[in-house]
Amino acid sequence: MKEKLVPLKDQRFKCQLCGECCRNRWVPLTLGDISRIKNVKDDFLLVWNEKKFVIERREWDNGCIFLKDNLCEINKIKPLICRLYPVALSEVPVLKNDIPYRLKNGKKVFLYLDKSCKGIGRGKKFDIKKILDLCEIILQESKETSLEKLIEII
Repeated sequence: MKEKLVPLKDQRFKCQLCGECCRNRWVPLTLGDISRIKNVKDDFLLVWNEKKFVIERREWDNGCIFLKDNLCEINKIKPLICRLYPVALSEVPVLKNDIPYRLKNGKKVFLYLDKSCKGIGRGKKFDIKKILDLCEIILQESKETSLEKLIEII
């Protein structure tokens, strides 16, 4: 599934449990994500260029190794970026005329919605405050993530 990003505004969302968000995507991990997941499963981590950490994917369908019957086996501790989906976070504008959101710390971020997600347009409106709070955590944990610190926790 190829992402089709549009600016996040006042759209609605309800997960349809199709599992498409868990296929054909690399899921970036923070050290916090790794710490939570390593208590459940040992062999789940790939390292790219000694600085990017992602969840291993299944060879047979490119799905996340934690996807089973279209459900996340680690839903209660799933990675922060998975919690954010179908919202996408960027520190720089991706589309023309993007309007930034401001985090509590004053930092500008740009939020997008993957309109290829089948749950868009259903359910409740997004809670922008909760999304911004999660974005702040993601950016902080990402900043603190490094190979050196990974070695300390494994």
